[in-house]
Amino acid sequence: MSTLPQPMSNSNTTGKLTVTILSAYDLDTSTAPQSITLTVGDEVVGSTSAPSARHKEKKAFKYNQKLVYSAPLGVFYSSNALLTVQSSPDSVLGGGEDQTAQQLEAEFPINSLHVNEPQWIILNLRKKGDDSTTAGTDTVEDGTVPTLRIKANLEGSYRPEVAAMLHSSKAWFNLVDGLHSNLPSIEMNIKEIPQKYPVVKFFLIPAVPLAAIVVALLPVIAGILIVGLPFFLPFLVVLAGFVASILGIGAILYYSTPEGRGKVLNLVHPVASHLISTPVGQRLVYDTGARPSPKSMAQLVLPGSDDMVAKLLASLAIDFVGSCSYLLPGVGEAFDLAWAPTQTIMISAMYDESTPSLKYVSFIEEILPFTDVVPSATIGWSKEYAPVLLSIGQQKVHEIIVAARREKDVAFAK
Repeated sequence: MSTLPQPMSNSNTTGKLTVTILSAYDLDTSTAPQSITLTVGDEVVGSTSAPSARHKEKKAFKYNQKLVYSAPLGVFYSSNALLTVQSSPDSVLGGGEDQTAQQLEAEFPINSLHVNEPQWIILNLRKKGDDSTTAGTDTVEDGTVPTLRIKANLEGSYRPEVAAMLHSSKAWFNLVDGLHSNLPSIEMNIKEIPQKYPVVKFFLIPAVPLAAIVVALLPVIAGILIVGLPFFLPFLVVLAGFVASILGIGAILYYSTPEGRGKVLNLVHPVASHLISTPVGQRLVYDTGARPSPKSMAQLVLPGSDDMVAKLLASLAIDFVGSCSYLLPGVGEAFDLAWAPTQTIMISAMYDESTPSLKYVSFIEEILPFTDVVPSATIGWSKEYAPVLLSIGQQKVHEIIVAARREKDVAFAK
């Protein structure tokens, strides 16, 4: 059960662009265009033949013709697609001495397409060579804009590591499904156990006094653990790690079953769909060339400058995790070796625009011993938003003073 679109099956190339010319509307010609040519970068891909039919509208034509070009995804992501509509000579409306063939064109960046997801696009046509700011919105005599309707599909393969992960996951799920289908179904209500297994009732005889003793000793055990916490802490950490490992293995096995995967998919699918729809997500999942930087990936999940409260909560969480090394002196400092670069990337993603040097301060205070108490992320938040909050506060104080003076003047006037 994958949330990712299916990649192209052709392994000889890493990418394929299929542009289906659907129709052309509101052209400034009374006869059918000669052809529509697709150019990718500097490469002329091909041209259509004459349109297959004319729409009911006078200057609209149906095509439903495909133009296909294969190349690495990296080539597509650095190129634009140019569609040129070639009119027939002497077909331009209005007559005149210059009756040569007219060319209309439309252009769009190929990296705006989502890989392995067909998209229907309406492109405004402009006269060839028109580089003005109004390009793409030329109008004909009646004021309408000539347009081109296309269906574009960019196919490509996953990155090697993503493909390997999906292949391994599929093999693991197939193994779990095979074992799960061969296991007997264990669905029983707790109330039905004494009825189906009467011998269980005899276990209640020793279980009741043992339970009473355990309940009575719980306060004593808790007191001993509190008093001897420094002595018992290493053992508690080992025990907690063991319990967490057992629970983690159990969770992995359960959520690998069809029922568990269904629950996970309901939670993961919206997040994965949003991730893949972003430019960073496309570059992360598909073999489009250079991989996205850690900073750009952090910016994808961390709050932006437009959400002050969410950014504050994220900053507090970052500083809290950085200070958790004090829970285990000595051992926690080793944790800082891994957390320091992670925190630096997150602070760089959030505060590089307002405080570019903060990431260096963050790395130094996190990597050095006994300096984790410095709240680097919260300092960055204060540097970015404190002037704004102070300005708003001063404005509110000024408004209160003005309102108080007005009320005072009214009171004295009476």
